Amino acid sequence: MAQEEAYQEQLAWCELEPALEAIQRVEQDLRDYHWMAKEIQDIQHWDKHQKQYPREVWESLVGAGTAQYGIEASLPKAKGVNSDATYREAQKLLRKWERMKRYERKVKKLEASVATLQDERERAVAEGILDGLKMYEIAQQLDVTRQTVDRIRRSMIRNLAWDMYEDEVRKGLSA
Repeated sequence: MAQEEAYQEQLAWCELEPALEAIQRVEQDLRDYHWMAKEIQDIQHWDKHQKQYPREVWESLVGAGTAQYGIEASLPKAKGVNSDATYREAQKLLRKWERMKRYERKVKKLEASVATLQDERERAVAEGILDGLKMYEIAQQLDVTRQTVDRIRRSMIRNLAWDMYEDEVRKGLSA
């Protein structure tokens, strides 16, 4: 009988785990939202700044990092061949672009889920967190205590977790 109870407790914990993971992901997304939005803006600004210079300027900057020594320095150089520096720069640009797209997906998903919140107090707390406000500032805006804001925040996170990661939680429950 004790083994049966232990098995039931383990089964209950396994069913809870996907939901807890979704809640942790939402909390992390909320914490990261402010800097992710700033990082998206910085990458977009950097990309615009980069496009204002002609291609020759960037090629000369990239090519400047490939110095050769010894006999190789005196030999003729092949034209039109991508050097390792060019490849590394292209890889760096690709990583930045992929990171920006990943952040954009997360930010849009979070913003869309916050917009679907039914409770106005939950939405106000979520928007305050997204704007980078501290809990006591949100409490002042809502004219409630910090403990009340924390209770609203926990409820809001549960609702967001269900809205954002419902499919993953259901897969975890059925597995």
